[in-house]
Amino acid sequence: MKVVIIGNNVAGTFTAQNIRSLNNDVKIDIYTQEKYPYYTRVNLPELISEKVTIDDLIVFKEDWYKNKRLNLHLNKKINKINPNNKTIQIEGKDDPIAYDKLVLALGSTPNIPPIKNAVEMKDKRTGLFTLRSIDDALEIKDFIKSKNAKKAIIIGGGLLGLELANQMNNNNLNTTVVEFFPRLLPRQLDIECGGMLRNEIESRGIKVVLDATTEEIIGNGTVSGIMLKGGEIIKGDIILIQAGIRPTNELAKDANLDTKRGIIVNKFLETSEKDIFAVGDCIEYKNQIWGIIPACMEQSKIVASSVLGLKKVDYKGTTPKSTLKIVGLELTSIGIIDPSKEEGGAWEILKKADKKDCCYQKIILKESKLKGAILFGENKAMSYVYSKMEQDVDIDELKKLLELYTYICNNCGKEYDESKMGVLFKDLPGDFKCPGCKGPKEEFKKKNNE
Repeated sequence: MKVVIIGNNVAGTFTAQNIRSLNNDVKIDIYTQEKYPYYTRVNLPELISEKVTIDDLIVFKEDWYKNKRLNLHLNKKINKINPNNKTIQIEGKDDPIAYDKLVLALGSTPNIPPIKNAVEMKDKRTGLFTLRSIDDALEIKDFIKSKNAKKAIIIGGGLLGLELANQMNNNNLNTTVVEFFPRLLPRQLDIECGGMLRNEIESRGIKVVLDATTEEIIGNGTVSGIMLKGGEIIKGDIILIQAGIRPTNELAKDANLDTKRGIIVNKFLETSEKDIFAVGDCIEYKNQIWGIIPACMEQSKIVASSVLGLKKVDYKGTTPKSTLKIVGLELTSIGIIDPSKEEGGAWEILKKADKKDCCYQKIILKESKLKGAILFGENKAMSYVYSKMEQDVDIDELKKLLELYTYICNNCGKEYDESKMGVLFKDLPGDFKCPGCKGPKEEFKKKNNE
């Protein structure tokens, strides 16, 4: 049997690896437009600041593919799928490539919001860029040097946008982040933690503008800045848009596969066409797209099994989770982070906010089950949280792990439970008075068993 995979991204590469681990005999061919073997996109901003090299980014070198007997075809753009005779067509080649099973790991492209002049300025290479590939990073680096750019604007305060801002700042560019939502990392952080992150980023000299809609890219021949809704103008020599992703589905659509935002798949990651599967950023399942690495990894195991006809596991969706460094600070975000947006009651929140040390830990529980967490600036609870998701947990054990304590007033017995208060006891003002007897802060002592 011959399996053809289109796409050498995380979803395509790990699908190939998982197929090989399940079957030693199947022939596996991977086709990609990329010039390079599989590399990590997470560190692309560091390529711009020359903190890393291209070789540092490449996860699997050519020997890895050879050892696993995976046939990697670089610089090959597929421009047509013919499901009727089970072939694909490479741009510039006459002979079609036959397959028995086809896996579409087409990935995604950067989303460009409806900003006046944005598409035109990007197409003309006039100083507006998106970052998705090594070539993008090299082009951005060259533009900064050739134009002697001094001011950078990042449109989008998500993970990649903030890391881009950090690297621009490290490159001595005066950097501004413009975010549509009222907080940074809107998918990973709540308002309070987002505020702490903003303060930390601005302390490094990066300006942050929130709740801002970019209406127009300004420039004549090359970019000179942006205009916000309301008329405010921010000047910049280079503009980078990092405003989410859009599933790549044109190839599937042209082959008459069912598509909406992404390529429609069932629970086994099968498309509407027999023997064609899809995986990763390009898919849509139950009206949802993911665009996160954990989803790609999980889906790659399921699609590998499905391609081989095993179908032992079906896809149930992926819990949003990420663990990474933002401007050098550890961040873990998983599951539900804002219960106020969820249906039903019985939510319980354990929270530790230490603004002085830029540390924020929030655990979300429902009926004693762990439903989500934000761990920012301190990640020692990460392994516990990952292992206990959707399981019953001991609240006292959690408090001990987060170093949250209860203090008791010696005069009246009133308790100050840090896990339910917005301020740690040590951060209370010196003139704090007991809510019960109005006694001084000094009358409170830590509970003996804690």
